[in-house]
Amino acid sequence: MALNHINIEYKTESQHENLENLFKDLVFFSKHLQVSSATPWQPPTDVYETPDEMVVKMSIPGAKPEDIQITFSKQTLTIHGYREDTSPHEKTCFYQVELRYGYFERNIFIPMPVDVDNTQALYKDGFLQVTLPKVKQQSSGTFFIKIHF
Repeated sequence: MALNHINIEYKTESQHENLENLFKDLVFFSKHLQVSSATPWQPPTDVYETPDEMVVKMSIPGAKPEDIQITFSKQTLTIHGYREDTSPHEKTCFYQVELRYGYFERNIFIPMPVDVDNTQALYKDGFLQVTLPKVKQQSSGTFFIKIHF
């Protein structure tokens, strides 16, 4: 079976041009482009287990503790809140956008029974850490967890 070398080369160049144009559009977008999203952003989160507890650690620097809510219901820990952009500068054109602001939410499945009454939440240095002690029997209902800072 013979391959048409010219046709393959043309398709490759065409795809390359499409990728270049897409990249240019993303990098050099105008100030009229909407940067916000209708869906909440999800802060980076670690979830790990120790011998006695489940720990959820979330990076949300710049958020105020009073703007964060934590609930636990049906084996799901829900953390949501709002981080405001407090920059004093007027933004006329973006060249790079990586920091997220506005409403955020994470739902984290906790795969084992935990003692919600003794759950601790600490917000320090931009990190929220929720510590859920393990138990043998799961509590039922919805619980709100207070954040200490």
